[in-house]
Amino acid sequence: MSSPVLHQAVVGANPHDAITDHALLMRTWLRELGFQSELYALHIHPALAAEVRPLASYRPSGQTYLIFHHSIGSEAVEMVLGWPVQLILVYHNVTPAEFFEHVDPFWAAQMRLGREQLTALRPRTALALGDSPYNTAELDALGYSHTAVVPITFHAADYDMPNDPVLEAELRRTGPNLLFVGRLAPNKRQEDLVKLLAIYRQLTPTARLHLVGDHWLDSYVNWVVDLAESLGVAEAVLLPGRVSQVQLVTYYRTADLYISMSEHEGFGKPYIESMYLGLPILAYGVTSTPSSLGRTGVQFHHKAYPQLAALVDILVTNHPLRQRLTAAQHQRVADFSEAQAKATFTAALRHIIEI
Repeated sequence: MSSPVLHQAVVGANPHDAITDHALLMRTWLRELGFQSELYALHIHPALAAEVRPLASYRPSGQTYLIFHHSIGSEAVEMVLGWPVQLILVYHNVTPAEFFEHVDPFWAAQMRLGREQLTALRPRTALALGDSPYNTAELDALGYSHTAVVPITFHAADYDMPNDPVLEAELRRTGPNLLFVGRLAPNKRQEDLVKLLAIYRQLTPTARLHLVGDHWLDSYVNWVVDLAESLGVAEAVLLPGRVSQVQLVTYYRTADLYISMSEHEGFGKPYIESMYLGLPILAYGVTSTPSSLGRTGVQFHHKAYPQLAALVDILVTNHPLRQRLTAAQHQRVADFSEAQAKATFTAALRHIIEI
């Protein structure tokens, strides 16, 4: 008797991307459960060409279900809806279009399309999984039935590696170092971090801000760079772009504080990475951030820059407080263990598939 088939589809497959990593891990789980399972994508980074198949090569013959990861408007949705399969939707959230309206009309249109397609996917969806309680609540509000939370999980082995010695030496040359990880995009509000740095440097003139992540939107990247120059902190704002895994680990380990001004997070994987690698977190407490942090980290709800600069100074210099924060954060990581996430995923699948 041949093994059952359950494939997955994503819009784009990229290295060190939270959605891609989540889908690849699900593929591992599905194979361990006895399924034949491959990952298909509309756009595939060359580094993943051996791991991911082109979406155009997918054939639904004889298959009942397809897992589809949704996060943006795309022609992939039309392809998926054209196939005679029921869907298991994994929802990573679609960023509201208003963040892009005055920056890039094309991406604003893609976000609006993504929201429309989220509604269009509902009648074909047998099971809907959000990767955070925030995302699952959106699915419930739209009338999706059979929903569950399967969080993005954490692989300690991906982070238990030595630092990049050259990068570490450069990062420790001066400081304190503030860190944010995420693609440069308007919803992430990297410009607000630059504003905060300018005020914090009045207290600590040697402070630097590292904005690690894809230069996803050139117009926004240019705006952030211009703002840093106008505020006189250009030399203290570093934008290394996408980095390797060992470099990413080095940034976390050498930073003094992880700080987020993001106004829209579907999950926030860098919070989990910070927790594991012992970096205190200061974050704007909106969207999925409260559910991801739980009772850990320090959250704020008003962007009052002078007060936040003083708080940053406390979190950087008060070592007993830092130790309490990092201890609580490290305990929180257990809530995102692979074993727990796999068990939740398996239980959800059992509602529609005999395993």
